[in-house]
Amino acid sequence: MKFFNNTVTLVFGLCLVTILPLQAQYSLLKSADREFDTFNFVKAIELYQRAYDVKADIKTAERLAASYYHIRNYREAETWYARLANHDEAKIDHILQYGHVLRNNSKFREAKAQYQRVALKAEGAISREELAMLYASCDSAVVWLENPIKAVEVKNQKKWNSAQAEFGATKGPDGLYFASDRFDGAAQPDVIYGWTGNPYLSMYVAKEEAVHKVDAKWGDGANHFGPATFSKPKNEVYFAVTRNLTREEKRKAGKDVTVNIEIFSNSLDATDWGRDATPFRYNNITEWSVGDPFLTASGDTLYFTSDMSGGKGGTDIYYVVRQGDGAWGDAVNLGAAVNTPDDERFPAIDDQGDFYFSSDGHLGMGGLDVYRLSKSGTQAKAINLGFPFNSPYDDFSIRFDKELEGYVASNRSGGAGADDIYWFNLNKVVQIDLEGGVYNEKTKLPVSGAKVTLTPEGDELNAVVINAGTDGKFTFNLAENMDYTITAEQTGFREFTPLAFSTAAIDSSTTLQKDVYLSPVEVKEVVVLRNIYFDFDKADIRPDAALELDKIAAFLNSDPSVRIELSAHADSRGTAAYNMKLTQRRADSSVAYLVSKGIAADRLVAKGYGFTKLANHCAKGVECTEEEHQWNRRVEFFVIENGDAKD
Repeated sequence: MKFFNNTVTLVFGLCLVTILPLQAQYSLLKSADREFDTFNFVKAIELYQRAYDVKADIKTAERLAASYYHIRNYREAETWYARLANHDEAKIDHILQYGHVLRNNSKFREAKAQYQRVALKAEGAISREELAMLYASCDSAVVWLENPIKAVEVKNQKKWNSAQAEFGATKGPDGLYFASDRFDGAAQPDVIYGWTGNPYLSMYVAKEEAVHKVDAKWGDGANHFGPATFSKPKNEVYFAVTRNLTREEKRKAGKDVTVNIEIFSNSLDATDWGRDATPFRYNNITEWSVGDPFLTASGDTLYFTSDMSGGKGGTDIYYVVRQGDGAWGDAVNLGAAVNTPDDERFPAIDDQGDFYFSSDGHLGMGGLDVYRLSKSGTQAKAINLGFPFNSPYDDFSIRFDKELEGYVASNRSGGAGADDIYWFNLNKVVQIDLEGGVYNEKTKLPVSGAKVTLTPEGDELNAVVINAGTDGKFTFNLAENMDYTITAEQTGFREFTPLAFSTAAIDSSTTLQKDVYLSPVEVKEVVVLRNIYFDFDKADIRPDAALELDKIAAFLNSDPSVRIELSAHADSRGTAAYNMKLTQRRADSSVAYLVSKGIAADRLVAKGYGFTKLANHCAKGVECTEEEHQWNRRVEFFVIENGDAKD
């Protein structure tokens, strides 16, 4: 009887060991979902990560990926979407979103490969027009990066930026005004906006080096205030805000309602812009948002964005004209030349009367890009301002300070924190360029598609990365009085020691020449390719795998004397016979692809090893995570002959 009691106790204890973590995960997920559904993404990430650590599952990974995407942490979002997109149960949306974040992270060729996977995996899941736009955006971004606009100069205004967001910089009555959610100077820094984990937006003014919070109050502090636009002729300021609903508004809206953005105005003479402010005609707090106000120089036309019904989709740009009695007329949608099914934001007009705006629905680099509306006869077309004005991140709130100069906001890499204010010049006089090529050190033949990185000294986050052309050539746009390093890498070559140079003392337009010579791997050196993925139980070459195989082709083309063995490996799940056959099929497919790219078949040996050469401890019967098993699913190659030596 005693033995029986001990057995029951042991079994019960084991059940508790199993059940308690699952209960903890369920509780964490329930709390995380509640935070996610109320847009408190920073808190949601913390809870989802804890739940994922207890038990890894697809839904939790989906929410982590989406949360990071919403707070625009694209590097973390890429990590999570990569897991989802390369999972055996990957959904179309996983692959599509993975493509989007790859674009945000400057990986345009890789992004296009994911879009091609979408087209192959589920025809009709996305329209041909949308796919064509995504393909063209990736192709155009590569061209823009590799051919930067020489006359454009963009500089981070570090003296005004913080670790949080700054945007909407515009000339005001006594300085440069902008919106920020910084902690320093916030009305109530203990009142946190759950979406970002920072205080709510407030208005600030920069005068030379100093930045001060605008002494204007709006509500109880748990509201956004800004950005703003000014009209000296009308002595007015218009600004975007959020506010708490009145009791009557809550009653009409029902229990669950999203608080929308509104526009208010006041006199510049008012001591507190937030007090006794005038609501804009098109405010509708429970139905739609209106924001991003921009007044023309005369103050007679107000541009704004809204997601009100009847638009093209997402947020559209509208304008209203002031009537004789001072009231605003009917809102006019700017139409298909500007507005798309996605988001259009931050309208602006320069001193020449040209119209500018931001969008993520036109041909672009990723995120929001800035466009100029070009008119030719009766036709109007949105023209992307290209690189380096735009980036793969969000670029928005363009405002002109003088002819062809002004300010724009961006969360591009290399900034002080989130969105930063950048000064720009669209007509730079001194233009310094760098031209060069990447070559095989042994044969002196070009290395096509090599990844080339230009890094300003001490500013690694602001590095520019491009791919060399089929001829190995590359071009960069350089800044004055700057020290740089340049590096290059390609599959099959050893690490390159950075090459340093400087533009100091260059005071006239010039082109510098710097070539890079990469040292190839030698006989028997194994090169592991972990980014070649195959669909479950398939040996077909996916578009993303083709990109990796193209790198092997580039290595082989740079030295015609090289012969390689290309091998495929599996994890320990499944039978030995099945995995041996599967890996041989995958090795054969990889070799066939290289042959289709012009590599002679007698230079290639295909070999499948099944799970006979595991890269870690995950042998058959050993419990491992999906990531640990994935480490064993790989493709490798090594040189068996290079003209000088033979294995």
